[in-house]
Amino acid sequence: MPKKIVIIATLDTRGDEVQYLREIIEKKGHQTIIVDAGVMGKPQIRGDVPREKVAEAGGKSLKELVEAAEKGADRFEATKIMIEGVKKIVADLYSKGELHGIMSLGGTTAAALGTAAMKVLPIGVPKLLVTTFIDPRPIGDEDITVMQTPVDLVGLDKIVKRTLANAAGAIIGMVEQEVPKAEEKPLVGMTVLGVTTPCVQKVISRLEKKGYNAVTFHAKTPMLDRLIREGSIDAVIDVTSFETIPMVLYPPEYIAMLIGAPEVRRVRLESANEKALPQIIAPGGLDMHIFPGTGIDNVPSEFKGRAWTMHGPSVVLVRTTREELEKVGKNIAERANRAKGPVAIIIPLRGFSEASKKGAPLHDPEADRGFIEALKKNVEKKVKVVEVDCHINDDMFADKVVETFEELITGRR
Repeated sequence: MPKKIVIIATLDTRGDEVQYLREIIEKKGHQTIIVDAGVMGKPQIRGDVPREKVAEAGGKSLKELVEAAEKGADRFEATKIMIEGVKKIVADLYSKGELHGIMSLGGTTAAALGTAAMKVLPIGVPKLLVTTFIDPRPIGDEDITVMQTPVDLVGLDKIVKRTLANAAGAIIGMVEQEVPKAEEKPLVGMTVLGVTTPCVQKVISRLEKKGYNAVTFHAKTPMLDRLIREGSIDAVIDVTSFETIPMVLYPPEYIAMLIGAPEVRRVRLESANEKALPQIIAPGGLDMHIFPGTGIDNVPSEFKGRAWTMHGPSVVLVRTTREELEKVGKNIAERANRAKGPVAIIIPLRGFSEASKKGAPLHDPEADRGFIEALKKNVEKKVKVVEVDCHINDDMFADKVVETFEELITGRR
């Protein structure tokens, strides 16, 4: 069956190039829907979705945008309107079954337009960004394939033609490729850090033997949240709740230093609560702060003087205190209380990560106890709390996680 491929571009500057792409794609038996996201200049070809319609979908008329630009308005103000318009148009095309793949081409503005549109689509929809300038920030953690062009996409010289032909081949290959059908197994979303990897590996191995598949997320959960909301995840095993540390304890300036963003989410995995998914929560990684650097001298001054260790050549792990973990314990209890589905919290009594097992630099049972006591004080009776006399990376802990998980799944408490 022919597939419909959406192409986003500014047709005043990329019209000939888009037309060349369209001809290649349509010769292969597929259809194209060209969205013109340009504002100034005259389109070299007419888009299937003209710029006037894009602007209107974004909340203003094209005439308003042009007049504002002619009066010296910031170019990005018009771009923001066009981004909103493109997002709505792409979402509408997908909802109607008229989008099987999407691509955009151009420079930084086209990249901003294209990636914004791609982000409204579910994980797995083929997405290709063909760009003359790679900036990873607009892409984030999305499943967007990036193709950097060796030259600017102006004119149809032999290098540009070869580049565009390769891009056409890439998107065609993606929309034509089907995943071989196999037995669909329930999918469990899991969180992991290097210091809890042994635990996660053991849990995955045990889950697979019981007919489950697992997908892991390293430290960050925005993509897991998205997959939950899209209905792709059937349950959550949050082995590594480290992400709660910055969410609860850090001011914005620390977040800016660590991840280059001025704000941080203050809640996590609320999607699992709202969707009533079965959840296991464990305190993996709560025994540490993670900072970039080559030693304790690189961390903020208030963290100096604590136990610390290196995790590789450029990451410093600094011990969390009892007082900090009391705040984190209360936060996790409140999150579990909000769950609409079955939830259990499983606590290893002999350390929350590889860095805090007995004899390791961050070993501090008293600080860990602060987390446990605060959690138990604030958690509601509907939440099952299990304490296991072992380390988080021990076989015993993995066994208890899977055993409890099965109890939640089957409704046995």
